[in-house]
Amino acid sequence: MEFLISISEMAKLHGLTRQALIYYDEINLFKPVKVDENGYRYYSKRQIPYLREICFLKSLGISLKEIVNHFHDRSPEKEIVLLHKQKEDVLHEIARLNKIRESINQRLNIYEEAVDADAMQMQEPFIRSIVARQAVFKEYVQPINKENLHITLMGLWREIFKKEMVPSSGFGSIIKKEAILSRNHLKGAGSCIFLSQWSTEHLNTIALPTADYACMYKYGMPYDVIHVENLLDWIGKNGYRLVGDIVDVCLLDTTFYKEQKALDFCMLQAPVKLR
Repeated sequence: MEFLISISEMAKLHGLTRQALIYYDEINLFKPVKVDENGYRYYSKRQIPYLREICFLKSLGISLKEIVNHFHDRSPEKEIVLLHKQKEDVLHEIARLNKIRESINQRLNIYEEAVDADAMQMQEPFIRSIVARQAVFKEYVQPINKENLHITLMGLWREIFKKEMVPSSGFGSIIKKEAILSRNHLKGAGSCIFLSQWSTEHLNTIALPTADYACMYKYGMPYDVIHVENLLDWIGKNGYRLVGDIVDVCLLDTTFYKEQKALDFCMLQAPVKLR
């Protein structure tokens, strides 16, 4: 008579639990060869290769439902199809995880910028070269106030989320050059979300060119135009001229602060050229 293996021994041999083998029995994936009068399950040594293969396929991330269907009519050709499908699923998951990793890196860059800026004790404006970016833009909901800034930004957020994971490259505001020159700073101004390199196409996408930017850290909301005025004053006194829209990048929003500092920590970025 063939020596049978108890459920505990079979489970231990494959690094499984007894509960897992009981479940495999219930879903008709891997059944014992004998169940005694007390309900104890026993397996044949000849079943070991089958359970080993089930464990292998499961370790690849193939669902138990797919494994059940596969073992009901298994062949090398069908396993090739199964493995190719799982390979494609894995490649898609790798791409998704790469995007998440990039989003984490982007958010880290923003927070590290904020921490470094705080250590600089808010020095005066400086020039920084910034590479080209793309952003989705929407004019502010009127009247312009903190609550409507949230509404404007979330309108953009929803539009992006329809197509992809919302990028973590940050958000902010854009103040139009023409409005600045006409001394009506907030005309046509609005919120923006910066897109990642892997982002899909969106309506109302604008390009922010590679340029030298006059930058200035500040605590304040984007409609506090005094900060823009201060930066413009510095630009003029240092022999530069404004050549494009000013970007107000939010580094830390008010969720990081207690009520007494209910202002965003931002960096104004104004594209400039020497006169």
